[in-house]
Amino acid sequence: MKRSILVISGALALLAADVVTAQEVPVEEMRIGTFDSRAVALAYYRSPDGIERMIQEWDQKWGDAEAAGDSGRMEELKLFKPSFQHLMHQQVFSTGSICNVLREIEDDLSDIAAETGVSVIVSQWELPYSAPDLPLIDVTPQIVALFDADEEVASQVAQMKDVDPVPLEELLYQPEH
Repeated sequence: MKRSILVISGALALLAADVVTAQEVPVEEMRIGTFDSRAVALAYYRSPDGIERMIQEWDQKWGDAEAAGDSGRMEELKLFKPSFQHLMHQQVFSTGSICNVLREIEDDLSDIAAETGVSVIVSQWELPYSAPDLPLIDVTPQIVALFDADEEVASQVAQMKDVDPVPLEELLYQPEH
């Protein structure tokens, strides 16, 4: 019980310290970096480190399971491709979380924040409200650039600005595709 109280007290102290720090920055100096997660997902999956690498990794896992005669693992791996395809559709065509993509570039985000003068970087779809006078800075181009997008991908990313995302609940799972 004492340990739980200490942990809770410590967490509250850390939260209080963050609140004080946040309150010290005037609104006119706060800048939030936003990005279109659809564009970032598209750039990532179309990059050499994206879907091509994932397919190679999946093929390797499949080969290992097959060589080991591990039919349970093979059944599990059969589910991966259609499930992952659905996840990619949610991310590229809708507003699905791209936390798996952001893990790949998290070390680069602080450089983008410094370059653009923002304190926070968040998906534009995950920011339901901000004060009208709070500057929102689009950092999508800087994040997409991390994936060395070719001309075709860059064109698709540019077109996304004019297209509303498909509502997430409308992207039904279709394992046969």
